Amino acid sequence: MSSTARAIIRPATLSAWKATSLLIVGTDGECGDREPLSGYYFREARFLKTLRLTIDGEAPWLCETASLSPSVLAFTYVYPEIAEFGGGGSGSSGDDIPIDRRGIPQRALAIEMTYTVVPDGLIVNGRVTNYATAAVSCELALECDADFADIQEALGGHREQQASVARETSDNGLVFRYGHDRLRFVSTVRVTAGRGWRSDASRVATTITLSPQQGHEFAVRVEPSDVNGAAPHVDADATARAVTEWTGRFASVSVPRNRTAEAIINDNVGDFAAFALLEGPADEWLALQAGMPLYPALFGRDTLTAGWQAIWVDRGESLDASLTRLSRLQTSRSDDWRDEEPGRIPYQVRQGPLALLNINPYSAYYADYASPLMFVISLGHLYAWTGNVDVIHRHWDAATRILDWARTYGDKDRDGYLEYHTRSSKGTKNQGWKDSGDAIVYPDRRPVPPPLGTCELQGYWYAAQQLMAVMSWVIGKRKEARQHWRSARALKDRFNRDWWIDDESCIALAIDPKKEPVPGVSSNIGHCIACGIVSREHLPAAVGRLFAPDMFSGWGVRTLSTMHAAYSPMSYHCGSIWPVEQATIAFGLRRFGFDARALELAKAQFDLAQLYPGHRVPECVGGYARRERSTPGAYPRANAPQLWNATAFPLLLHSILGLQPVAPLHLLVVSPALPDWLPEVVLRNVRLGEATATLRFWRDHDGRSHAEVIESRGTFRLINQPPPESLTATVSRRIGALVDTVRH
Repeated sequence: MSSTARAIIRPATLSAWKATSLLIVGTDGECGDREPLSGYYFREARFLKTLRLTIDGEAPWLCETASLSPSVLAFTYVYPEIAEFGGGGSGSSGDDIPIDRRGIPQRALAIEMTYTVVPDGLIVNGRVTNYATAAVSCELALECDADFADIQEALGGHREQQASVARETSDNGLVFRYGHDRLRFVSTVRVTAGRGWRSDASRVATTITLSPQQGHEFAVRVEPSDVNGAAPHVDADATARAVTEWTGRFASVSVPRNRTAEAIINDNVGDFAAFALLEGPADEWLALQAGMPLYPALFGRDTLTAGWQAIWVDRGESLDASLTRLSRLQTSRSDDWRDEEPGRIPYQVRQGPLALLNINPYSAYYADYASPLMFVISLGHLYAWTGNVDVIHRHWDAATRILDWARTYGDKDRDGYLEYHTRSSKGTKNQGWKDSGDAIVYPDRRPVPPPLGTCELQGYWYAAQQLMAVMSWVIGKRKEARQHWRSARALKDRFNRDWWIDDESCIALAIDPKKEPVPGVSSNIGHCIACGIVSREHLPAAVGRLFAPDMFSGWGVRTLSTMHAAYSPMSYHCGSIWPVEQATIAFGLRRFGFDARALELAKAQFDLAQLYPGHRVPECVGGYARRERSTPGAYPRANAPQLWNATAFPLLLHSILGLQPVAPLHLLVVSPALPDWLPEVVLRNVRLGEATATLRFWRDHDGRSHAEVIESRGTFRLINQPPPESLTATVSRRIGALVDTVRH
């Protein structure tokens, strides 16, 4: 499992973040005009546009850039860089040491800079050391400026809100005040360590004289404000403890004979841990933001999808927090501007200036059908792992209102299918899994007009009703349970009647306003498979269609077939590959017994992760075939790291191991299908209900996979058994799996 190719996404910038505090810098460590998105942001407002280190008015020479953790960046420089190259490679050819116009010898000064992002600010630590043979004097400065742009304005290069910025100096720093009558932002730059610092309107500076081998250390803190100009209410100590305690309870992964796979999983689990929003009441702190640098905000479907994908890692603690936060944001009114309807939960919740001023509807925007249905599905997953009926009761009202919304507003014409129609003038046209405006198209590339419904939404509705039936039964609502189950069954029957296209051996992409199926082979089919809405008779053909050459690139399943007129490998949803989808598809493939295909898809994702620094697979990669080139390409504005891509790897491992939790019975059913590249996996501190266990999975020399409990605390039962819906699990295989359980 190795790859020699390497790819870089957003090669000109680096990011560090903690909660809603975000730093974006150029690879030289600077914030400024050269990188329009760069700056220090708090709650999506840019509190510093410019942050630049200078020595005697000049930038030092960058030697090294390092990301020490998701919240810390480090840079090493020298000054001055005036080498005259000759016979010594990149060093000077003679023994004379050049000096600059101020008499400072070449590379006399070594500068180390560290940027640490904290929930309520940015901490800059620096050290300048003189390695010349004589004393050196110079001016050391940090140039600063603020513009209070929304991160979406910075990305688009166009301001929709703007006001004057007043600049004030103080003994130890600078203060920038925004002159907007409704946005009273204040950005404070304060020197907290170092001697002789002074300030003017655009920088803080000091003049230093260093003897040979002597160093000067300094520290600067950048402090943002709330919208009213006051210090934000951020309990940094309490939230830090909460995150430490949360991550301390994580399950851990060891892959003794494939350390690369182990590193891929652990690196991505580390990113998952870094995405906590840490805002609102304490029971919401672990709700997750969607990705860096473009999505430092709560997105309903992202936080829910990530929560259930990584549920075995933290036993659903972040998922519970996300459910709590979203249920409190559930709307009870109708409002066209925000596409609100009673029972819906937010698609996204932004906190930047554009949202605060209501220039866009994203302070809480509801135009998404995936988020509410994923709420119910995620609640079912949470109960399966915790076995705690209180979890169901706590989120029951919100889940009930969601299904009421789906029946009344989601299916307005009562044809038995969900269809959407955006009402907001600045809203999102498409409200399914694929939310870009050109994602749902006819075979001739024409956009499908609203109202329309996409196939995966029917699958989500089916799964949500099935899981609601189970949870209704658990809490004694037997009549409602039967109603949900019958409704789901009826939906599946009519879906397979109306949406299956024999000529394509696949499910239609959508239905249009005339109730006509929209042909198109797409990755949406994979969601339908995972949700269980595809009938047994159609499953083999549907799976085969996903892995035909026009759909499977070698890196993953494309969002749209290469044979479609709208196909483009670098599009957002018309031919690119979304790693999060691959994990969902693999989950569905294992659920129904297509093990070889699931492992093929998992291998492609682990290979893909090796291309990128930190194993951070971009938001979506290109659809180029693997056989044609060494890298897949990427969407031009692809985000990395992306929350649900990070949690795709825990879900891929979940699927390979065949984890099927039944916490109310203290039971974990497993069905490992370990490939030769993943011959052994050890999971420690796996929590099921109130019990904890260390589990070992391994592949023997005959290619068969086994599982055992190495140690446990509390009642923890393990059974090896294929999924109940598997099309390939014969009676003899099921009996053999039970015998294997007893033997181990």
